Amino acid sequence: MMEIILTVFSATFFVTIIRTTTPLLLATLGGLIADLSGALNVALEGQMLVGCLTAVIVSVYAPWYVAVLAGLAAGGLLGIVMAFFAYRLKADIILVGFAINIFAAGGTVFALALATGGDKGTSINLQSKAIPAVDLSFLDTIPAIGPLVKPFLSGHSVLSWVAALLVFGVWYFLYRTPWGLWLRGVGEYPAAPEAAGIPVARVRTLSLVVSGALAGMGGAQLAMFNYVGFTRDMTAGRGFIALGAVLLGARHPVGALLAALLFGTFEAFAVVLPGLFNWFPAELIRMIPFVVTILALVLFSVRAQRALALRGAR
Repeated sequence: MMEIILTVFSATFFVTIIRTTTPLLLATLGGLIADLSGALNVALEGQMLVGCLTAVIVSVYAPWYVAVLAGLAAGGLLGIVMAFFAYRLKADIILVGFAINIFAAGGTVFALALATGGDKGTSINLQSKAIPAVDLSFLDTIPAIGPLVKPFLSGHSVLSWVAALLVFGVWYFLYRTPWGLWLRGVGEYPAAPEAAGIPVARVRTLSLVVSGALAGMGGAQLAMFNYVGFTRDMTAGRGFIALGAVLLGARHPVGALLAALLFGTFEAFAVVLPGLFNWFPAELIRMIPFVVTILALVLFSVRAQRALALRGAR
């Protein structure tokens, strides 16, 4: 028991939580923006996966930041595809999202085989680059406090700091700018913004593009920092967990951060506990985020039904 307590409150475990949370947080923020606009993005899983492979392949031939931008662009491009089918061709957005997920699962394997000369499992033959960690060695010069906080703050990915800033940026955009008000208005009651001359379909299209781009960035973090390289289906359901995190976080940026941290902590436990207790199956811990996601969806459905009942009573 003492060994678990020491592990949980260690700097190493904290760094592991941030590492596992970052790609999930980026995808969750993307899912939040799309959801608030009324365009539920169930393609987060596929956008993350395509972002993973794109970033890895581009990193072989270009600097790491170009690879991250390529992963972001790949996710955004899938957002455009999703918006085209949903709003131009009037297809069901949920079915379009699942189609993109299926396309990404098979398409990444095919593209990986082309890039590696036939390997359909991993990119081990590709000399891909990694996203650098931020070194905060200067904290050692701060008396007393510096050496204590340095192990917790130093060594995180550049994108971990970007994700933290994005939480504030998304909050400011949604609640302190007129464009954020438009987006939330389009999601809450599209008839009113449309009557005011706001193009509802365009707002939702842009939200899907931004959502896909953030998911693609999360994929780049996963494939270039959490793991250096691409593995078939390496997102392992993180896109679907991000959807649950949006609902569990009450559709708010700060709530999304807390929900992503919760899921990231469970994933960190799945990494650490098997090393402490060989008899403890890691699969049980890996089940927890999916169970919580299902519960969040059920609670959201119950809350939505109660809200509709109250509106009907009025």
